[in-house]
Parts: sequence; C-alpha cells; structure tokens
Amino acid sequence: MTNSNLLPLRQIFSTYQTQQKALPSFNIDSFEIFQSIVIAVRQTNLPCLVQLTAGEDKYFQAENLYLLVQKARLEGLPIYLNMDHSKDPTRLLSLVKLGFDMVHLDNSLLDYNQNLTLTQQFISQAKSINPNLLVEVEFNHINLINDQPNPNSYTAPSQAQEFILTTRADLLAVSIGNLHGVSFDYPEKLDLDLLSQIHQKIPETFLVLHGGSGISSDQISLAIKQGIVKININTDLRLQFKKSIKKYFSQINSERIYDYLNPLVSDISQVARQKLIQFSQHV
Repeated sequence: MTNSNLLPLRQIFSTYQTQQKALPSFNIDSFEIFQSIVIAVRQTNLPCLVQLTAGEDKYFQAENLYLLVQKARLEGLPIYLNMDHSKDPTRLLSLVKLGFDMVHLDNSLLDYNQNLTLTQQFISQAKSINPNLLVEVEFNHINLINDQPNPNSYTAPSQAQEFILTTRADLLAVSIGNLHGVSFDYPEKLDLDLLSQIHQKIPETFLVLHGGSGISSDQISLAIKQGIVKININTDLRLQFKKSIKKYFSQINSERIYDYLNPLVSDISQVARQKLIQFSQHV
C-alpha cells in the first residue's frame, strides 16, 4: 500500500545528520492539521514525521492517522509515522505491528535504572517485530523551577552514553533548556555546550529536541549544527489553528463548515512549510 520509492527513515536521518539538517515532527490532533502538513510537504517535497501523544491518540486515533499517511504515500509524499511520548508499551507494540516507522517510549518519570531496564526490554521486543523500526527514548523529565527549566533535569552526557549503549536506542530526546509548549514570559535559552558534549559522547545517535515551537530560529540553527536531527512541533500549529478559527468565524457567515476550515488549513500549512524549509537549510 505504501510507495516503495520512499527512502527508509533511518537513511533520511543519517543524511540529515551528515548535512546538518533536521526533520520536523508535527503533532496531529485533527484532520485539518494533517491536511496542512500534506499541503506543506507537497509544496516543498521535503520529508517530515507526523506523530500523536496519548491524548491525541485518544481523540484522533493512531490507526486513522496511519491510513491517512498511507494515502499520502501513494502520492509519493515523504511523510513518516511516530508515536510520541507514550508510556504504554502494549499500545506501542500494537502500532509497531500496524506499521509505524518509529515509536517513542517515554519512561522518564521512572527511576533511572528501572527506566534503563524496561526500555532495553521494550526495544528488544519491538525490534523482534520490525528490525527496521526506530525507537526514541528519554530519561530526563523536563521540569520547571519558577516557570523556567530546571538545570537538574538536564541530560548528563555520561548517562546519555550509558543509556544508549545499554538500550541500543536509535534516538535520544535531550533536555538542554527546552520546554514543552511556548513560554511567553521566559524566552528559552538552550545549553548548546551541553548539547555538543552529548553529541560527542554518542555521535551516531540521532538527537531529538522537544518543544521546538518556543525556540528562536538562531538557537534552532545552532542546535542542528550540534547534532539535533529531529525537532518536535506542536504548539505553533495549535496557536495558528486558534488564531485562524477565531478570525474566520468572525469574518465569514456560512453554514458550510469547509468555508471556515479551508482558509484555516491554508494558514497552518504556511507554518508547517516554514518549519520544513527552515530546518533543512542548515547545511
């Protein structure tokens, strides 16, 4: 059902790592958001991931997103599938069997050693189902002190090396001053020196930056040059959705829902298009 001409996701990550580029990973919680991503990928012919958190999965359902991605792939669009921040290994394994390209097991709330053991067991089981599967992991739960990143939650390079060597994970989500969502009171400042140290310890591992919506373009550029190859984008899409839906409901008088949603989808696609281009320009 998929387009056999699409490159394997691992190959794309490897190429992007060499070329100092990053792949955006867009969270999907509605059909309109997915339509926006399809339009942006069609316009740029650049690859991306789409993904769901547990909450998004409950509302939109990963199986529905899987079918939409397969349809897009028939068109030759390089869109890949990830399950984001899942704490449910049973759910993840069902999606591995379904055909997801990648899954993210988030055991970061567990004790480090327990996380290490359970993550190692999960990866072994998941890759016995699909040896080509990519698995993202994390062991630092991003938390705050006075609404700012807690340095005690930052990723230690030596632990990153141990975690990757033990679990054989493909991707590691790092905590380097990034936040989930967007902070309007405290601009995010990444610890790029720490990121460089992590990258030096595990140069073959694909590093992931969560909370990409609230980070300046300059910092994104520097992070990519220090080894980031996947950047999660969610809040920017949601904020544009909220802004556009208010705008068009106030401007348009119609009983046809698509009269409101078509321009909204176009607006969001421009946000996605900008991320695709921006993240792929850092050569």
